[in-house]
Parts: sequence; structure tokens; C-alpha cells
Amino acid sequence: MAFELRWTRARLLAHWDEQLPPGARDHYAGLAGRRAAGEPVAYIRNLKEFLGLELYVDPRVLIPRPETELLVTRAVAWLRSHADARVVDVGTGSGAIAVGILSSCPGVRLIATDVSEEALEVASLNAQRHSVHPELLAGSLLEPVQGRIDLVVANLPYLNRDEYENLRHTSIAYEPRQALTDDADGLRWFGALLDQAQAKLAPGGCILLEIGSGQPAALQELVRRRLPDFQAAIYPDYAGLPRVLELSR
Repeated sequence: MAFELRWTRARLLAHWDEQLPPGARDHYAGLAGRRAAGEPVAYIRNLKEFLGLELYVDPRVLIPRPETELLVTRAVAWLRSHADARVVDVGTGSGAIAVGILSSCPGVRLIATDVSEEALEVASLNAQRHSVHPELLAGSLLEPVQGRIDLVVANLPYLNRDEYENLRHTSIAYEPRQALTDDADGLRWFGALLDQAQAKLAPGGCILLEIGSGQPAALQELVRRRLPDFQAAIYPDYAGLPRVLELSR
């Protein structure tokens, strides 16, 4: 209701007895009906807060999660001592990670890639909204990026096929499937990214990956086989679950 009236929640509670403007009742009922059917609030409002930033979202992109804030926090911490770094945000989607990093580190050179042209349109809207300027490139993973990369940040589709199917009765059903699952074991895109990073990451570079809470062992084995000269560290999210894998060369 506060969204419908363009009021703050405090104003709504303070003026609960006011008459609704003409047409507001029916429109509000329509919004409530969409929510009752399971559509995420973020898509209904076209708005999601991430790290205190208001981002535009719609069904072209994944809705940013609080867990992903940790990925940005780790990236910003790394960039504090690598001010001249060249960063790539892989699979940028709404641009949440790119905008979050550039809002804290405005001097960083950042490239954001996505295989979806539609997602890049949303990322561009959010970059403009927050007056930051990532270079947006269409393509898979690191393929469109030329030259040295110092930091790779990625929230890849990490749900395996069974995990995704078990969640299809939730609001996830409204979000882009390709942003959530690889329709395999959940590790497909990690392997592909690590292979590409081996050739493109500069000496002393770093890879930061959001991961599923049940994936640390499998991913550490994958790293051991693909990138034996990298050191791995895992950081927990707000719930204490493994969420970010940091790989240092």
C-alpha cells in the first residue's frame, strides 16, 4: 500500500484512516493479487535494495540477494590495496555487483559481462542511476575481455538441476532460469571460468566466486585440478554458511 500511494511506511501508519485516491483500490488489489500468486515483490515494485543502493530489477535479471553483498565486500577489501586493478564482473545481470564495487571504488576500471543482451540493458540502467561507468560487454564469461585482468568477481548459476527443480514452486520460478542453474551438476560454469582465468589473470590476481553452501569440497577439488598454483579461502555469509570462495594467484 505504501508503494501504491508513493508514501513512506511511517506516513501510511500515521494516516491509516485516509480515503484512497480514485483508482488506487483496484490497482492495489492487482498488486496484491500478483504477490499472492507468488511473484516476487522486487519485480512488482521494479526495485531491490542492495548494499543500501536502490536497483531497478525486472524479469530479465536475477533479483540481487543479501548473500551477494559479501562478494562485493570482499572485492572492495581486495581493491583497497590494488587501486590500479582491472576488474571483471562476470554475469553481471542487474549490475548489482558492478555498481556496488564502483560506488565504493570509483576509480577502478571495471568491465561487466553477460551472455544476455537484455540483462546488460538493465545493468546499464542501474549504472546510470548511480552515476557509475562500467564497460558493458556481451559474451560468455571472460570471452569478450581482452588484455590483463587483476580481479574476477562472479555470481555464476550454481544450482544443480535437482536443486532448481525442487525450488520451482517458489518465487524462483519467476526469475531467469539461466541465471540460477547450469542444468547439470552446478559446477559447469565454474570449470569454464577457471579455465579462462588461467590464461587471462595477471600474476598476483584474484578470483572471487559466490558459491552454493554445499559446494566447497567439490570446488576446492576443481581448483586443485585446474589451478594448482592458487590458494583458496572460503568466507561465510550472514547465516554462517560458506558463500564466497577466494582464489589468489
